Amino acid sequence: MKGIILTAGNATRLRPITDCYGKVLVPIYDKPMIDYGVSLFLGVGIDEIAIVCNRRDYKTFKELFSNKIYKGKIKLFVQKQALGTAHAIKYAKKFVKDDDFVLLFGDNIFVMKDMSTLLKQAISENQGMTLFAKQVSDPQRFGVVEFDKDYKIIGIEEKPSQPKTNYAAVGLYVCDNAAMSAIESMQISPRGEYEFTDVIQDYVKNGKAKVCVLPDECKYLDTGTFDSLLDCSVLVKEFEKENGLLGCKELELYKSGKITEQEFKEAISHYAKDYKSRIESSLKI
Repeated sequence: MKGIILTAGNATRLRPITDCYGKVLVPIYDKPMIDYGVSLFLGVGIDEIAIVCNRRDYKTFKELFSNKIYKGKIKLFVQKQALGTAHAIKYAKKFVKDDDFVLLFGDNIFVMKDMSTLLKQAISENQGMTLFAKQVSDPQRFGVVEFDKDYKIIGIEEKPSQPKTNYAAVGLYVCDNAAMSAIESMQISPRGEYEFTDVIQDYVKNGKAKVCVLPDECKYLDTGTFDSLLDCSVLVKEFEKENGLLGCKELELYKSGKITEQEFKEAISHYAKDYKSRIESSLKI
């Protein structure tokens, strides 16, 4: 199982912040946004991760993951043209090879203690595509998912004016390798992009798309506005008071036995004293 994180969007709604750097490099409380996605994957045992980024942010990502503990685990791919989400996934095709993969839109953060348990279960039970969804109060802003009592997806609509449900796709998908073939054969949309929604529709037509509904206790924000950035930082801060660090990539590698204690200590040695003390506290929880 491989992981793909898409980060190459322009994030125009967050300018002037994103005049400086890409959206997923913006801090959410105590760490860059990208750390939450990487840590989620590492926490479920996915330690081969492709990050698809734009040219501007490539150098920053390279520095962020320059420590030797990420060697062979994090691969960077530059999306040279912004032609949609499915087009971005194409850049990771040689990386994925014949494997199944988990896809994450990097600006989505899930604040929940057992998120890795849900993702592990979805991976083990996937028989085509599993799409994660959450009830929201403003479904018009999202891809809206309609499904039956067996959680089989009936349809999905992008930002409908009259949503059929209030379940929104949250940018996390478990895909079998057939998704890569579907992406290769797809046509460009009227918007001039290769839409991942078209790939989902193929799975729906073939009866191979299911939904995993996130529970109420899972706090989800797509971090697409200034207010949601602040709200998410506050949520993470409050969560960490009770549950230990969320999104600490070094901690996930150490807990899974992928790095030694010495490598772990070296990797966090340059962090602020406060952050290091919270890492140590998290090990005891």
